[in-house]
Amino acid sequence: MLGCTCDEWLALETADDFHAWMEAPAHRDSAVGVFTRFGRSIGLHERGLGTPHLLSAGCYYDPERWQPPFEERPCLQPGGFYDGERNTIEPFDHRSVSEHLRYARFADPGGARHPWDSDTVPDDTDGEAYSYAKATRYQDHVVQLGPLADLVVAGDPLIRSLFDAEGATTWLRQFTRLHRPVVTLDAMRQTLRALRAHLDEPTYIRSDPRPDGDGFGSINAARGSLGHWVRIRDDKIANYQVITPTAWNGSPRDTAGRRGHWEESFVGMEIKDLDNPVELFHVVRSHDACLVCTVHLTDFDGAPRRGFTFW
Repeated sequence: MLGCTCDEWLALETADDFHAWMEAPAHRDSAVGVFTRFGRSIGLHERGLGTPHLLSAGCYYDPERWQPPFEERPCLQPGGFYDGERNTIEPFDHRSVSEHLRYARFADPGGARHPWDSDTVPDDTDGEAYSYAKATRYQDHVVQLGPLADLVVAGDPLIRSLFDAEGATTWLRQFTRLHRPVVTLDAMRQTLRALRAHLDEPTYIRSDPRPDGDGFGSINAARGSLGHWVRIRDDKIANYQVITPTAWNGSPRDTAGRRGHWEESFVGMEIKDLDNPVELFHVVRSHDACLVCTVHLTDFDGAPRRGFTFW
């Protein structure tokens, strides 16, 4: 896969380090090297930027700092909101998440709502709606999620250097998927060593049951940060909402008419063959889209030539 050891790979900390590493034949002919040479030869490093804003909820709670009442999220891989216009990172706060339904095929309450207050009621009434994904926003910003966002926000030196050089490109999203397992394996080794050193410590914190409450949980899944929100009333689930990374990335326009991240990624893109628009697919697939749960690409019988629509 790498053409070198994991330790040698993790020693690469800048874009210049990586490009110099590529000069060695064993590296150029590795899976990473072949992907890099081919991907950049077809321009994947020049397309698919979309929104400049990145979001990650963070992952791997710090056992020394994550304690009751669990209001904060001290993570070994920190989360946060990267503001691409100001080049700043703020701590992640799930209370800044909202869902817009104006262009989604769900009953629209007329404005954005936090997931605790949101619901999912299908509505096929003809109108402006064109997607079965909600338009999820963070602090009213269109954001993109995924391994690239996770590692940029967490401060991974190599990914951040490549990101600073070229932005959140289609090539870098796929490259990050090859890089992340090496970083994760190293973190797993550290975790196992820590577990061995503290085998006599408790592993379970008992909590008192409550008839009413609001809960939130998230994790950096394969495609980015996955969030669950639950509201309990009278010992029963009153509301439960899940927001997947694909729902963020593939969202439609929001109440203000702002395009979702994928939609923004397509603006201005040159398509060489309209009968086979692989450039569009490269961008969407670079997010490892979970099409089953959110977006479907369909071609209707009797539609105009080259006609297709996102649902």
